[in-house]
Amino acid sequence: MFNSYRAKLIGAFLVVIALLLILLGGLGYNTYKRSYLDNMETRLIQEARLVSDMTRFRTGAGAVQRSYQEICDTAARDSDTRVTIIDAGGMVLGDSQVEPSALDNHSSRPEVFSALRGQTGVDIRYSDTLAMNMLYVAVPFSDAENSGAVRLALPLAELQAIYDNALTAILLAALLCGLIATGLGLYLAQRFSHPLQETTRAVRDMAGGNLRRRISIHTGDEMEELARAFNDMGQRVQHNMDEITEVRNYLQAILDNTVNGILMIGAGDRVVYANPVAASLLALGQGFTNRKYVEIVSVYDLLAMIDAARATRRPVRDSLVLHALGARMLEVNVVPIDASDPARPDILVVMNDITEMKHLEQVRKDFVANVSHELKTPVASISGFAETLLVEGGQNPATVTEFARIIYQESQRLARMISDLLELSKLEADAFKLELETIDMDKLVEEAVNRMSTSAGFKDIEVDYRHPGHPLLLTSDPDMLDMIGTNLLDNAINYSPEGGRITVSLQDQGDRVMLSVQDNGIGIPARDLTRIFERFYRVDKARSRKTGGTGLGLSIVKHGVENLQGQVTVESVEGGGSTFYVHLPKLDSQQKVEV
Repeated sequence: MFNSYRAKLIGAFLVVIALLLILLGGLGYNTYKRSYLDNMETRLIQEARLVSDMTRFRTGAGAVQRSYQEICDTAARDSDTRVTIIDAGGMVLGDSQVEPSALDNHSSRPEVFSALRGQTGVDIRYSDTLAMNMLYVAVPFSDAENSGAVRLALPLAELQAIYDNALTAILLAALLCGLIATGLGLYLAQRFSHPLQETTRAVRDMAGGNLRRRISIHTGDEMEELARAFNDMGQRVQHNMDEITEVRNYLQAILDNTVNGILMIGAGDRVVYANPVAASLLALGQGFTNRKYVEIVSVYDLLAMIDAARATRRPVRDSLVLHALGARMLEVNVVPIDASDPARPDILVVMNDITEMKHLEQVRKDFVANVSHELKTPVASISGFAETLLVEGGQNPATVTEFARIIYQESQRLARMISDLLELSKLEADAFKLELETIDMDKLVEEAVNRMSTSAGFKDIEVDYRHPGHPLLLTSDPDMLDMIGTNLLDNAINYSPEGGRITVSLQDQGDRVMLSVQDNGIGIPARDLTRIFERFYRVDKARSRKTGGTGLGLSIVKHGVENLQGQVTVESVEGGGSTFYVHLPKLDSQQKVEV
């Protein structure tokens, strides 16, 4: 409180006022005291001269004879002072307060000494006779009989009382002036300090983050100019901070939503930033900021890359596998960034998850290999048997018939494969359009089951269809639905043993329809569940070729279901059969299906 500008200003006012009052009061008191004393001396001198004149006319023709003592008594009564008449030898001729005979020689008194020499004498000293301080004034006199000095004396106690009254008056006046000056000083201090206090509060608010704080001061002086400068500064700072905040928000949004993992290591080998992707990939958990990277990064290969980049001060790029996250593959770039300490540069780590890309690359390789193999097999069979027929020239009719049958089967298989590839390519095309109409899903599935039951009968497989119990209407593409059901049934028949059982069910789930196809065949190993919808991917390749499958049926099912805005899933136990679930929406006839 006492360190505030207002308190200091008030204190300065009070000190100045006090010093001025003390100085002026002291000077006034001393001036009054000196002036009053001078006036008193002048009055006493004049009265002493009157007494001197009285001695001159105490005798003479027609005058009443008066003694020196009578003159002293009369003069003392009129002037209220002590009057003493002294001859030229210093002997007291009369005194208004003391018997003259009791007084000693006064020629040595300073004032008397001056008067006896024709001068006016003045002195202030202690009177042994009256036991008090006195003011003495003496003037020369001369009459027909004697000459000497007339002395008047006034007790200083009376003067001191007058001085005390004057001092009291001066002190009261000084106190009144001090109170008035103090009140005025407080008002002026408040008035002068208010703009500064307002500026201080504004600066404090701005330092606290309130960049919209402004000052309204209209004093017409430097404080108003300071307020305008502060407001201009605040506006510029706010504008700059808004721009910085906007850029920061953009950068934060980019870093938080980018698919790349970004990790920043700053001074002291401490992690200063990691976006959500990096935190997830490296399993950083909570509270990783400002911790040393060797404490929270558990991937040894990444630590080695960071150390290499810091040691060589060159970017390091490599791929690594995160076994803790299911063998996810990362492409990592570690880049040293110049910092205040050249020996310990900051490190920027950028991680790109390339697991899906590697998976797609592997799928592409497998697809090329499978297509080559699948096309090569029937072409080789057709070419070989045709060449054999040409060599024999048709001499063995049984052989010709058998080889012709094999050629026909292989050509049909090749045709189916080409047809499926074309159908799959059409499903994946951006320009593919659905032909929507309202259909009874129960009737469509029943027709597909009846049609595929003939193929199942060759292997003595029973196909059991569980009806929903009522017509199940939905808006969809009937050809697409028939293709989905047919391929699922064909897959179940191919991988079911002779004498097996296939269960088809259709359920109404409100806004969706669920079709399920369950078999008791060889099942699918857990490691293959994520890949069975890939083209040409087979769990049992030898069995698939034996049954004549193309390896494209489940891929067609997957893409067809997705085009219908549905979802296909599978549950399977190796050696215990598989169940495929297809969930389809009940689209309104007016809705559009985007593919």
